[in-house]
Amino acid sequence: MISNTVGRWNGLLVFNYHRVGDGSTSLFDRAIYSASQEEFDRQVSFLKKGFDIVRVDDLDDVMRHRQRAVMITFDDGYRDNYEFAFPILKQHSAPATFFLTSGFLDAGTIAWWDEIAWMVRSATAKWLYPSRLVPELIPLSSSMEREEAICRLLSIYKTLSTDQSETFLNALAHHTGSGRASQDLARDQWMSWEMIREMDQSGMDIGGHTISHPVLSQSSTEEQREEIFGSKSRIESMLGHPITAFSYPVGQPDSFTEQTQQLLHEAGYRWAFSFSGGFALPGKVDQLNVPRVAVAPHISQELFQSTAKLPWLFA
Repeated sequence: MISNTVGRWNGLLVFNYHRVGDGSTSLFDRAIYSASQEEFDRQVSFLKKGFDIVRVDDLDDVMRHRQRAVMITFDDGYRDNYEFAFPILKQHSAPATFFLTSGFLDAGTIAWWDEIAWMVRSATAKWLYPSRLVPELIPLSSSMEREEAICRLLSIYKTLSTDQSETFLNALAHHTGSGRASQDLARDQWMSWEMIREMDQSGMDIGGHTISHPVLSQSSTEEQREEIFGSKSRIESMLGHPITAFSYPVGQPDSFTEQTQQLLHEAGYRWAFSFSGGFALPGKVDQLNVPRVAVAPHISQELFQSTAKLPWLFA
């Protein structure tokens, strides 16, 4: 039963999370901690009481009929998704979809955004001087300057080709004085396949998110094909059944192309999710560009509820 206090809208509103927990002291990217455990519990409780929380297999029906539906999604595959989010979802009998970067789970590598944040926070240098890939002077003296530097450097990274990205990380390691992050730092960052299978068998959905989380629009056709087909094959082999949903790394309009969508179609994906806000109206959604709204760190419960009730204003 839908609460009569909820705004009158129909369609699909997809909330996107990355991490759940307290990232306030992390040396990695703190901006992807979408909610604390307590905040996530309140958010799921609110959605469960007032909306139809749907799964991937429900989407055809949702988009054919006038229904007020929400999805809960997670990107990347961080272990806190299993340790913190999964128990809360089970408690509320709420499904969610987890999009996995399969190579992170297999190799236990540090994600590029986490390594950039680590290098800036571990920097001995007080400035990053302009270079071929960093066009302006970036101060690193204060905590606030380092937070701003992380945001700027992540923005630069997202514009780079696959070949340039490794050069950029090596140069940043040198100029910050931090060196490259040890892979030991990534120990226990990612879910195991046993955890994934448990969630899959408990009513959660699993989807693809590439092998190594590149910006697909900056990758060659063959690189995109390998990332899309390879991750799908790996996940399906570990689950023992097909997957039909994908989320674009970074997910902004310029981070994938029509060619990317064609490759997804060839791979057998029926649904692909972006990350630039908005919600989908019945009969008017591009199945390979379903919008999602990001859950920002420490969003107030009032704003979260307003986003769900009035998505045409807040999503």
